[in-house]
Amino acid sequence: MRNAWLFVLTMFGASLCFGAEVYPGKTVRVVAPFAPGGISDIVARVVSQQLSEQLGKTFIVDNRAGAGGVVGNGIVAKSAPDGHTLLMVNPAFTILPGISKSLPYDTEKDFTAITQIMRVPSVLVVNPALNVNTLKDFVALAQANPGKYNYGSGGPGSALHLYSELFKIAAKVDIVHIPYKGGGENFAALIGGQIQMLIISVPTALQFVKSGRMRALAVTTDGKRAPSMPDVPSMSEAGVSGMAIYVWFGFVGPAGIPKDIVNKLHAEVVKALAVASVKKQFIEQDAELVGSSPAEFSNHLRDEMRLWAKVIKSAGITAR
Repeated sequence: MRNAWLFVLTMFGASLCFGAEVYPGKTVRVVAPFAPGGISDIVARVVSQQLSEQLGKTFIVDNRAGAGGVVGNGIVAKSAPDGHTLLMVNPAFTILPGISKSLPYDTEKDFTAITQIMRVPSVLVVNPALNVNTLKDFVALAQANPGKYNYGSGGPGSALHLYSELFKIAAKVDIVHIPYKGGGENFAALIGGQIQMLIISVPTALQFVKSGRMRALAVTTDGKRAPSMPDVPSMSEAGVSGMAIYVWFGFVGPAGIPKDIVNKLHAEVVKALAVASVKKQFIEQDAELVGSSPAEFSNHLRDEMRLWAKVIKSAGITAR
């Protein structure tokens, strides 16, 4: 009888730490709420492949594009909170609550923050024909000619739209928004002179800046310069504060994932980011590797939601 009780107690104790010891117990699905081939998808695949190697279980990327990320986000929000369904998120995740009245989930309550993986700065570029060489020159020109100059975006409520609206607030300028369907149209419009300003990621802008088709005036870092654009000042260096914004990527899961699994996932992502081949792929794109704690990432998501809600209100963007 004594041995039987010892066996029961041993099995009960083992069951208490089951999640941490065996996770992951099966394939982990990483939902990327955008189409294949984009930067979110690439980040998801690079990190997932490394996690598969580290943990001996497959981390498979599942592209679920639709409604600007809402479809994929909703799938994960309703998934079992066992750590076997994750969501790759970027700034759109924190913008959506401010522009959509009827999300099928609560962004603040229905997800568990795991870690911010990396972030990439953006850069403000202008048409070289504008004949300005510094951000100070451009701000002065725009302030002297309210409503005369245009900037492009990927559409109302897109990250590019909100980044530029934040710049308008920070620099106290009136520049007109011209929405386009995608990056290619934006670039053609800037080079062709239909618009005069864009705020786009540093890796995207680099080839155009090097060829002279765009002029870089400032990067949106928190004081540092982008490695691939060492001669371009940060926004704060150039005289515009409040513009430390990044295109960032991270992992969340459904609400209620056990803390031990969250901590294990965070630790494994940090370990993955230290692998030379992973670091090389990201750093070549001017990315800053982050690996923030779950608490830090949770705070980041909350702060971003509040920031973009204010910008959306200031810009008069109507929630849909």
